Amino acid sequence: MINEFAWVREEISGLKGVQYSFKEEWGAERYHVLDQLMAMRGTNKEGQPILTLKCDAEKSEQLRAENPAIVPGYYMNKRVWISVLLEEERDKDLIRALIQHAYSEAKNKLPKYKQAELFD
Repeated sequence: MINEFAWVREEISGLKGVQYSFKEEWGAERYHVLDQLMAMRGTNKEGQPILTLKCDAEKSEQLRAENPAIVPGYYMNKRVWISVLLEEERDKDLIRALIQHAYSEAKNKLPKYKQAELFD
């Protein structure tokens, strides 16, 4: 994985309850909030580095309309996932905000008792 974007892994891994795994077949780093997938970092079919994030459907549509570096989630449900073309989107604050949003989306999909585990 491209070291230029290692900060993304650090950013996501620092969130409470996030677990990392590597999917060999896809060459992708995966990040789960307990058992809910929230993000994947890998490449698209053109070999471009991407960060795919869980996203609210309305926000997803809005982001894609406003920003050409944000596209429908690669190999994911296009309605509730987005992919950020990392070489095109240089606004780290935007990417950090999208990571936080993905974390919230994944956390909110967990049963209440599991959400409570994140606050212990």
